[in-house]
Amino acid sequence: MTIYTSYYKGEIKGEAVSISLYPPKGWTGRHLPLFAPTPELLHWWKSSPKDAAAEQEYKRQFREILDSRLTLIDLWVSKQKNNPQDITLCCFEKTGDFCHRYQVGEEIVQKYLPELWGGEIGAVVGQMPSNRQRTQIEKGHDSTDTPSITKTHNFTPNDTTSINCTYPPIVQTLLAKCQDAGLRVVCDRLTCGYYRVSLRGENLGEWSELGVLGVLSGLQHEFYRPRLVPSLAAVATPQVPEVAPPPVAQPESSELITRLGKLEGAELSQIQDWCKSVKSQMFPSVSQYADGLLELHLRRFVSLASAKSGKKAEVKVVEPGRYAGAEVIEALGEKLLPDFHQALVLYYPAGTQIKVHRDSPAYASGAAQINVMGRAKFSISGCQDTRRMESYCLEDGDCIAFDNKQPHGIDRVVGDRWCVCFFRLKAECLERARVD
Repeated sequence: MTIYTSYYKGEIKGEAVSISLYPPKGWTGRHLPLFAPTPELLHWWKSSPKDAAAEQEYKRQFREILDSRLTLIDLWVSKQKNNPQDITLCCFEKTGDFCHRYQVGEEIVQKYLPELWGGEIGAVVGQMPSNRQRTQIEKGHDSTDTPSITKTHNFTPNDTTSINCTYPPIVQTLLAKCQDAGLRVVCDRLTCGYYRVSLRGENLGEWSELGVLGVLSGLQHEFYRPRLVPSLAAVATPQVPEVAPPPVAQPESSELITRLGKLEGAELSQIQDWCKSVKSQMFPSVSQYADGLLELHLRRFVSLASAKSGKKAEVKVVEPGRYAGAEVIEALGEKLLPDFHQALVLYYPAGTQIKVHRDSPAYASGAAQINVMGRAKFSISGCQDTRRMESYCLEDGDCIAFDNKQPHGIDRVVGDRWCVCFFRLKAECLERARVD
């Protein structure tokens, strides 16, 4: 298999796959919005001067979008390794014109699938500088720098905080983020499979893979860090109850949703019991797309604001420990959507629905969800067209990821339903967050 890039009216090798936000009219091929810009970014670009400075800002914003989708990208990368057919990732701009597909080729395909990279079809070697090369030329950098979607971490053999390449990718990513933040975390894997974590010589305990994800994520947040490091606060380290992580499965549809596994047995019962225990603390949803829905917020409370209103969403930090037992939910959230900023617990009384909508501008692209209890029909579009919706039946314990910037909704449920949704917020919204 070889992966190429090209434009719609140019030469195509193998299967044509659209990665623009909106495919051409009459497009019958595959559409992969995983590598498309968001509507907000596309609108910003169209109104920009489209000069060199605008190109750099576009690439910066698009890199953040790709970062927010790394979990889904990892699944896509794994799937391509067993795909025998050549594909061409397509967009509108002609070869040589500024286009996000070059960034996808360089920061995704070349980084994670270098052996499958075929380049831009029709490009003359040395004639068309890539997006990355343009940036380096403008800044005076050597064009031999290694492209990457995140920072490359190089450590010397004597560095006690080196990242073990045999650790699971999610653990490696969180360790790298800790070290980027100046936290020289030491994480040793024991023979039993658990991880011993320490910081500044202080032992932070021994954790399962699920537990260590919660610890490493917590260290990056100023509200959780003092609760984990004894020298910062005399607070006992909260032990996250063990809940088996959902097994990772191949996506049912690479375009629309990704099935991340299924909670079953005692693990599912524990989550169901916790949801029921907080029902009395839930409050009616103010969403204009919901009727009769109850909700509860973990980590952060976000007041909903539509793009049309022009209002900025209000974000408040939810005090850690406010809801007893919520550590279990947060630990699962770190497994499904690492470094998530908000968990939204939702209760649908029988007959409730959420109309087709796109999530508030406060949210970054990419979300995950656990269908805790009650069957549901989840519908989503892959091309911003509400007339082209695909539906998926969710059963108890189903875990999925999806693009929350695409139109999606839940049909009226026959019986009571519980679910938990996990989101990341845009940087400007996080800066406005405050403790209520």
